[in-house]
Amino acid sequence: MARKCVVTGKGTISGNNVSHSHLKTRRTWKINLIKKRIFLEDENRWVTVRISTRALRTLKKKGIKAAIKDNGESLKALAPKKHVGIQKKAI
Repeated sequence: MARKCVVTGKGTISGNNVSHSHLKTRRTWKINLIKKRIFLEDENRWVTVRISTRALRTLKKKGIKAAIKDNGESLKALAPKKHVGIQKKAI
């Protein structure tokens, strides 16, 4: 699984470490991801997503629909409906 935020699409970036003598070595900056359960009111279900902490702050401020719409995604991008309508049999 790639280190990528499902809401914003941000991922790992690379660049240079620059020392005092200006020697440059390659390095990477990894995104701060967390696993979070989000409730989708329209679909009446919980979705577990890997989201960046920065995007989580945006979700709390704007709401899930507005945050996803601003980044050009759809609610289907969060998580597909894998088990909707499937119920466990009672034994």
